[in-house]
Parts: sequence; structure tokens; C-alpha cells
Amino acid sequence: MTIGIVVVCTNAYFILGVRFVKKFLYHYKGPHAIRFFLFTDTDPTPYLPGAPVTYFHTVHRCWQDGTNSKFSNILKLSTEPCDYIYYFDADTDIGAPFTEDWFLGDLVGGEHYNNRWKDASGVMLKKPYDRNPLSRAYIPLDTPLPQTYYYGAFFGGRKQQLLTFCQTLYENQRADALIGYEPSVNDESYINQYFHYTPPTFVVPSNKFAFFVSHKGGIGETRNTALDIDALKQVILSNPTRLFMLEHGKIHFH
Repeated sequence: MTIGIVVVCTNAYFILGVRFVKKFLYHYKGPHAIRFFLFTDTDPTPYLPGAPVTYFHTVHRCWQDGTNSKFSNILKLSTEPCDYIYYFDADTDIGAPFTEDWFLGDLVGGEHYNNRWKDASGVMLKKPYDRNPLSRAYIPLDTPLPQTYYYGAFFGGRKQQLLTFCQTLYENQRADALIGYEPSVNDESYINQYFHYTPPTFVVPSNKFAFFVSHKGGIGETRNTALDIDALKQVILSNPTRLFMLEHGKIHFH
């Protein structure tokens, strides 16, 4: 069995994507073949020598273009020989051994760590779904269906089921673009609309999510496409086979 892992890591996210791949390979203790698909503007090969990586040269002019490209990027993998495909945000960090058991399923979503938002008095807040009735991401306030809020940072499943999911969401994005509308939480809004009406077959509870979400290591405002990471890249290239951590914007080799 082959599990494909998709990471979009253009601009400053490149450093975080390299960290993710290195840590995934180091900590993964499962029996299956892993293949990484990196959508990035820097050739990752010198930074990940010998790693099972397929590189798609990708340029994004702003962070919104990057986050909105997830679905169209995954659709490019239709001919890749993978049994399962999973998307992880580039700023995901890993700190302990794991196998695929915690995320394997036909169509998988991750419960957002703020799914149970409450106000100061302890009252559950409304989920931050998109409320524009003209949008393909729309979920009405009075929806009678169960409400779980899902990550945009993680999703996946069996290849064909995931491709169907991504095709639908890509078409929804295009339809909204034609009316000049961007949903409230970008790609995450579309994911939540889909899963609201077509629930995933398996949900990873937030307390069972084995990785760290949105861990940027203090390198700065990663959404700023002008953030200079050249010095960090040079440090990694000085020891490309070594595992590293990012703390307070600095690289520390293991």
C-alpha cells in the first residue's frame, strides 16, 4: 500500500514543508510506502536527499493563492499510484513516533481544535461557517444538521474518494470566483460545507490529532511573500541529511 502526502509550501512555507517531510520520515513507524508530493517554488531535492518526493514547481503571488490551491493541486495526482492521499499544511510539526492508524479512512476530516468554541459565559458559539447564501460554501444559521467544524489544515482518504471530494470543492471555488466572492475562511469554508452535508467516513478528534497544527517555529509572518528565508535555507543545505527543529526562528540540528 502506498500513502501519498501532499504539502503546499511556496515562499516562506518552503522551510516548514522541508521540516515536515524530514520529521514525518523520521517518526513514521508504519509498514507502508510513503510518497510526498510537494507543490513549491524551490526544488526540494537538495534539501531532502533520497526522500521519496515528487516536486511540482508552483508559484503563488499571495498566501490566499497558496491555501486555495489545495484542491486543484491534489487533482493533478489522478494518475499517481497511491492508494490513499492526505493533505497536511506545511506548518504542521511532528514530535513523536506514529503510524497511519490514527488517520486512515475512506474520507477523513479533522475536528478543528476550536470546534467547541464558547464565549466568556460558557455558551457554545456558532460555528464560523460561511453565511453568504450566494456562495457554494454557504451553510445557513438555522441548519438542522449536526455541526462539527473541520480543519482546512488536514484531510484525505482513499484516492478516488478524495479526488471526487477535491473536484467538487474546486468547482465550488470556480463558481464563487465568477461572482467575485471569497469565502470567510477560504478553502476551509468549502471543506466545512461539503462535510456538513456529506460527513466524512472518519473524523479525527482534535484530542487524537497526533501532530502539531500551525507550528511555524518563530520564523516570522509566513503569509508575507517577501519574508526572507535564504539564510535558513543555507543552514539546512549545510547539513541536508540531518533532522532539524525550528525554534525562535533558528534551526537546531538533532
